[in-house]
Amino acid sequence: METERVLLSAIEPEHIPAIVRWRNQPQVYEGFIEYEPLSTTQQAAFLAGLSSGGARRLWLINARKGPQADAIPIGTVGIMDLDWRNRRCEFGPIFIGELEYRGQGLATEAEVLVLDYCFNHLGLHKVIAHVTESNAAVIPFHEAAGFTHDTLLRDHIFRQGRFEGLHLLSCLSDEFRERFPTGRPTR
Repeated sequence: METERVLLSAIEPEHIPAIVRWRNQPQVYEGFIEYEPLSTTQQAAFLAGLSSGGARRLWLINARKGPQADAIPIGTVGIMDLDWRNRRCEFGPIFIGELEYRGQGLATEAEVLVLDYCFNHLGLHKVIAHVTESNAAVIPFHEAAGFTHDTLLRDHIFRQGRFEGLHLLSCLSDEFRERFPTGRPTR
C-alpha cells in the first residue's frame, strides 16, 4: 500500500527498537487510550502474537520524497477487532513517532490507504475510531480521511486518574468510495 509520499510495509524485528522509542515518547503516548511503558521484549511478543488471518493488522508507516526514493520508517498504523460477521473493524492505533514528520499530511495518507484496504480489499462495510476527549484535536485529522463524528461517550474511560469521554467516529464504505474514488488521498 503506497502513495508517492507514504509506503505501508510489514514490521520487521529490526524496527522494534524504533517503535519502542516512539511509543514511549509523551507526544505519542498521550493520545493512547491505554498506556504503560513499553519494552522491546513486550513489543516483540506483541508482534509475534499477530497472525496474518487474525483480528488485528499493523503496518510500518514509511515516508519518502518520491516513488523511487528510499523509505524512512516514521510510525505505525493498524486496525483491530475485525468482525467478519458484521463486516467492521476499529481503526488504530496510528502515530507518527519521528516528530519532524508530523504536520505534513503523512498520517492522513496512511489512514486513507488503510481505509482503502479495509473497504476494497477486505470488503468491510464500516470502520470505527475512538478518540479520547483530551485528544479531540485529532478529530479533524480523522474527518479528512473520511470519518464522521458520531457521538461522545461521556465518562467512558478511566485514564490518568480520572474519567474521560470517548469520541466515536465511523466511516462507511460507500461514503469512503464517494470521497476517495481512486482509494488514494488527494493533495
